[in-house]
Amino acid sequence: MDQACIAAVLDKMDFKVFVLTAADGDRRNGQIVSWVMPATIVPQVPRLLVGVGRMTYTRELIEVSRKFALNLLGEDQWPWVPHFGFRSGRDVDKFATVPYKDGVTGSPLLPGVVGYVECQVRAALDAGAHLFYLADVLEGKLVSDREPLRLHQLSEVLPPEEVVTMRRLLEQDIPRHMSLL
Repeated sequence: MDQACIAAVLDKMDFKVFVLTAADGDRRNGQIVSWVMPATIVPQVPRLLVGVGRMTYTRELIEVSRKFALNLLGEDQWPWVPHFGFRSGRDVDKFATVPYKDGVTGSPLLPGVVGYVECQVRAALDAGAHLFYLADVLEGKLVSDREPLRLHQLSEVLPPEEVVTMRRLLEQDIPRHMSLL
């Protein structure tokens, strides 16, 4: 297996960046995700497949509530990547300084995003380091018809010190993820 060749192909995939939010009672959290794919071609039954890290606080909230929201970030909303992606909700209330409203699922909806969908978990696939949720879309809205932030843009739009932090955190995650695969 030529890992460089495989990496070159996988690098061509250009995923959009979302803040995945979930709540259970007065507990709420959000994290950055990019593994979001449509899971049906039937428009009357919209479904998504979403990958969520096994060790995240948001995943714990989803497991209890069985609901979540996906807030699609615009290109100008890159500052939310370090805010929601570089620290754990176990350590800090990520919504203490961020305005939001509760959606129909109780999950936080962020202002000014490109759009959002709210989902109910239908099934979960345990993939070791991640859980993949097959979810029915209950509600959604295109808030602003503009270009979404893409995963491959992060190294260009984040300040250099945040790129260093992002890479350090990803490198730290690799041994933990390898142990779960």
